[in-house]
Amino acid sequence: MTTTDLHENMTSICAEVLHRSTVGPDDDLVELGMDSVGAVEIVTRVEAAYGVDVVDVIFDTPTVNRLCAVVESAAVRDESHA
Repeated sequence: MTTTDLHENMTSICAEVLHRSTVGPDDDLVELGMDSVGAVEIVTRVEAAYGVDVVDVIFDTPTVNRLCAVVESAAVRDESHA
């Protein structure tokens, strides 16, 4: 998984859930209309796609860049334990 692929996929997930044509990397997802149902959908899709639970950050810093950072951090941890 490349960083570009991750960002494109994460942007797509967030845009689809929020019914937006696009979402910027630093756009606040709550300000774009994410509610608790949308948050659950994003968390579920991210976990299905990457096996990473982002529930702890979905309302803390809800941006595409932050979600990607959590997934990338988990991937680095997994690689160091391999």
